[in-house]
Amino acid sequence: MKKVILKSLTLCNFKGEQARTTHFNADVTTISGGNGLGKSRHFDAFMWLLFGKDVQDRKDYEVRTHNADGTLLHEVECSVTGVLDIDGQEITLKRESVEEWVKPRGQVDRVLKGNHNECWWNETPVKVNEFNARVAAILEPSLFKMITNPMFFASMDWKLQRAQLFQLAGTLNDAEIAATNPDFVLLLDKLNGKSLADFKKELSAKKSRLQKELNEIQPRIDQTQKMMPESEDFAAIEAEIADVEKQIADIEKILSDNAARISAEYQAEQEKQRIVNDLTTRRNNLVRDAEQAAKNAAFEANATRRELESGIASKKRELSAMERTLRTLINTCDRYAADVSALEMEIEQKRGEWYAENAKAYSGDNVCHHCGQVLPKEMRDKNLQDFKDTQKAKKDEIQADGKELAKRLAARKQSHQDSAKEVADQEAEIEKAKAEIKEKEAALAAMPETTAATIVPEEVAGYGELTRQIEEAQAAISTDKTAPDDSEHKAKKKELTDRRDALKKRLAARDEIARSEKEIESLKESSKHLAQQIADLEKEEYTVQEFTRTKIDECESRINGLFHNITFRLFDKTFEGNTYETCIPLVEGVPFGAANTAGQVNAGLDIINTLCRFHGICAPIFIDNRESVNNLIPTESQIINLVVTNDTKLSVQ
Repeated sequence: MKKVILKSLTLCNFKGEQARTTHFNADVTTISGGNGLGKSRHFDAFMWLLFGKDVQDRKDYEVRTHNADGTLLHEVECSVTGVLDIDGQEITLKRESVEEWVKPRGQVDRVLKGNHNECWWNETPVKVNEFNARVAAILEPSLFKMITNPMFFASMDWKLQRAQLFQLAGTLNDAEIAATNPDFVLLLDKLNGKSLADFKKELSAKKSRLQKELNEIQPRIDQTQKMMPESEDFAAIEAEIADVEKQIADIEKILSDNAARISAEYQAEQEKQRIVNDLTTRRNNLVRDAEQAAKNAAFEANATRRELESGIASKKRELSAMERTLRTLINTCDRYAADVSALEMEIEQKRGEWYAENAKAYSGDNVCHHCGQVLPKEMRDKNLQDFKDTQKAKKDEIQADGKELAKRLAARKQSHQDSAKEVADQEAEIEKAKAEIKEKEAALAAMPETTAATIVPEEVAGYGELTRQIEEAQAAISTDKTAPDDSEHKAKKKELTDRRDALKKRLAARDEIARSEKEIESLKESSKHLAQQIADLEKEEYTVQEFTRTKIDECESRINGLFHNITFRLFDKTFEGNTYETCIPLVEGVPFGAANTAGQVNAGLDIINTLCRFHGICAPIFIDNRESVNNLIPTESQIINLVVTNDTKLSVQ
C-alpha cells in the first residue's frame, strides 16, 4: 500500500500566520490550543498547497494575511511549503500566491492587477498545471479529500456516496441474482441489451401512454351514449314508409302517362316545324347563291384593277426601301466630309509645328555652372551640334506625321467622292420610282370599279314556289299549346315525398343506434385490453423493482460487510409505500448526522480505512474536535489531531 506521510508544513503570511513551521510525527501528531490560534489552518494550508483550494473546496479563498485594520497585507510572500514522505521518498512542495503590480501609463503609482499562483517541486519551479498533474499522479484529488477528512464522505451528495460504495462492492452479476427467481430470468431476457434503468423508463412511458388511452375511453363512451338517438317502433315506421311509397308510385304513374301523351304531341308538332325550317333554309340558300354569283361576276370584272393596285403597293414598298438606303448613304457621305475637314486641320497644325521648330535658334549656355568660366570650344561646338541634331530629329518626326496624315486625307477624299456619287445615283433611282408610281395611279384613276348587282329575292327562280310550300306547312302546325293541369298531383306527390323523407330520417336512427352500441362495445373491449396491458406492465415494473431491491439488498450486504462502525441504507420507501433509491450512512442504526461526534469520527475513519484498502493508498487524516473523542479505531494512516484547549499558545506533540 502506498503511504503518504506529512513531515512538515511551513506557512508564510498564510491566513494570518506570519511565519510558522510545524513538524509532524509519522504516526500521531496532536496540535492543541485555544480557538483562533491556527489549528484548522494547518489543514487548509495542506489542502491549498496540494490543490489550490481550502477544506471547503474554495479556490484561493482568503489565503493572504490581513492587517489589524482589516486591509490586506501587500508585497509580502504568501506561501505554504510542505515536506512529504511517499513510500520512503521525500519530496518538497511549495505553492505561493504572487501579487501582480502594474504601473498604468500616465500614472505615478502602481496598482494591483490581481494574483496568480507559482509552484515549486523539490525547489524547482514548475508550471501550475504540471504541478497539479504531478500531485494527481500521487493521489487523485477527490479521493484525497475522502481519505484525509473523516467528515467528508458523509457530507457528499448521496448519489456520489452511492456510486463510490458500488465501486467498493464491485460489479454484481445479474445472472446470479436472477437465478433466485424465475421472473428475474424472464426480465433479463426482455432487457435485450438495454440497461435496467432504460427498461424502467420504457415501461413507464408505455404505461403512461396506455393509461392516457384508457382515461380517454370512458369520456368517449359517455359522449357516444349522449349522441345516440331515442329508440322508436321502427317496424311501424317501415310499414308507414311502404304505404307512402305506394301512394307516390300511383301518382307518378298518372304524371308519367300525361307526360307520355304530351311528348307524342310535341314530337308531331316538332316534325311539322322541321319541314318549315327545311323549306325556309332552301329558300334562303336560293337568295344567297344568287347574291354570291353577282359578287363573283363583279370580282372577275375588277381583276385588271386589282392587279394595278397590287403593282402600285409593291412599288411604294420599293420606294420606301430606296429612301431608307439614301438616308444611310447621306449619313456616310457626311461622315467622310467631316473626316476630310478634321484631317486638313491636323495637317495645317503639323505644318505650323514644323515652321515653329525650324525657327528655333541655338541659345545654349556656354558657361560652366560650377566655376562660372567659359566652356572650351570643343564643348561649345558639341552643344551646338547636339541642338542641331535634336532640331532635325523633331522636324523629321513632324514631317513624317504630316505625310501620314496626307495619305489618310487623300483616302478620305476619295471615299467622300465615291459616297457622293452613290447618293446621286440613289436619288435618280428614287425619282424614277416616283414617276412610275404616279403613272400607275393615273391609270387606276381612269379605270372604273364594277359593283355587284342588287338581288331581289322575289325575282329569283323558285323563290315563289318555296314560299307557297312554307305557308302551307306553317298552316298545318297546331296553335293549341294547352297542357293538362298536373299541379294537384304534383303537390300531393311533394307532400307524400316530404312525409316519406321524414320517416326515413327517423328510421335512420335505428342504424345510428346500432352503430353507437357497436362502438360502445368496441370501446369497452379496448378498455379491458388496455387495462390488461397496464396490469402486465405494472407486473413487469414490480419485477424490476423486486430485482432492483434484491440486487441492492445483496449490494448492501456486500458493502456493509466492508465496514465495522458504519452501515448504509441504499433503499427506502415513501409514505405511500413506493420504493426509491437513496444512500443513508448509519452509525449504530442512527443516521450519521444524528450520531455523536465520537461516533461520526470513528465511522469516518472506518470509511477511510476501507477506501485506503480498496485504492491501496493512505494519507494524513486531520481530525478536528479531537477532544470530543476518547478512543479512535485503529488505522494505518498518519493521524493529525486538532484539539481545543484553554492554552493561549499552540502546542504540537
